[in-house]
Amino acid sequence: MAYFKWRGIDINGIVRAGKTFARTEKDLDSLLYEREIALLSCSSIRPFLATRSIALDAKIHFFRQLAVLLDSGVMLPEALQVLASLTTNKRLQGIVYTVVADVQEGVPFSQALGRYPKIFDFLTLRMVQIGHEAGRLGYALRQLGDYLETSQAFKKKLKSASTVPLLTFGFFIFIAVTIFLLVIPRFADVFGSMNKELPQVTKLIIQISELLRSSVIILFLLAFVGLFFVLRWYKKTRKGSELLDKIILKLPWVGDLVKNSSIVYFLQSVSMLLQGGLSLVFAIQISKSTITNSVLLAQVAALQKAVTAGTSFSKAMQQQPNSFFAQDLVSLAKVGEESGQLGPMLKKGANIYQSKVDRSLNFFSRIFQPMLMIILGLLITLLIFAIYLPVFSLSNVT
Repeated sequence: MAYFKWRGIDINGIVRAGKTFARTEKDLDSLLYEREIALLSCSSIRPFLATRSIALDAKIHFFRQLAVLLDSGVMLPEALQVLASLTTNKRLQGIVYTVVADVQEGVPFSQALGRYPKIFDFLTLRMVQIGHEAGRLGYALRQLGDYLETSQAFKKKLKSASTVPLLTFGFFIFIAVTIFLLVIPRFADVFGSMNKELPQVTKLIIQISELLRSSVIILFLLAFVGLFFVLRWYKKTRKGSELLDKIILKLPWVGDLVKNSSIVYFLQSVSMLLQGGLSLVFAIQISKSTITNSVLLAQVAALQKAVTAGTSFSKAMQQQPNSFFAQDLVSLAKVGEESGQLGPMLKKGANIYQSKVDRSLNFFSRIFQPMLMIILGLLITLLIFAIYLPVFSLSNVT
């Protein structure tokens, strides 16, 4: 499959130009003829390489459509060719066309996708490889589509639950800073000409306003930015990463949210890989990539080591010190092992913990936002009281 840069003229006499994938120049001519364009010139160019990620929706749609075509008996190269011609995402279309060319030359499908590591992660490539080698590529792609769709829905819930409180907090900061920088100074000038002792609360409000308008706040902001970059650098070191991850896990509410979210991603990926036909040890090894917290990652590594040594999955979960695998997960894993349905039982455990995360996020969004609004209301009330208290006493000035 070649990538052509072409120039042509349509039926209205307008010169057109573009870039298109086609097998040969003759096929390119036919494709343009269907679009009522006469080919004038063309040249083969190197197709672009995807350097940015592609929307998850587009990848899910691609895998689902490919699974349908494969289950209908269409061969892989032809199925990819059909999807490449139908997709509306130009970047994904270019990738699929290059994958078609690689597959036609005998390159394994997973290896062809692996040339785009920023688009297809290791978990996706391994699942495709498992399905291809087992002759169940369509089933593996359906499993992968379900996994990606579930992960996408979960990520959207996390983002939506955090967006509203953050916007509310940002609005709170904006209103407070506006009042202290623009409103309070005007009243301070008026109070300065009153020749009268001001209440302590009014003095405090004016002092805060003067502090925010002074160079001290600039130094404070610079120190805050510097601290941010220092922590960012420290996070990249091994000791810093472990220390900050430990602190995160010990934070109220946040620690439980990070732990439960990691459990959801880990169990979902292990379940998908097991149902795809991969052994438990390799499923755990691949699924470690879904965990970003170094403390939890160390526990999963110990879990993998125990399972590799011959310990059952449920027993290995229970043996981990300070494990983030609760007893309910251990029980589910044990039932799954005894019934030969470990994959489905782990998926059930992931659903249970996803519900826990959803409830925690709903509680946070319902409590945090009203609390900010109440605090904002109290602040405005305090400011009104501090500003108008001297005004009300003007009648006593002689």
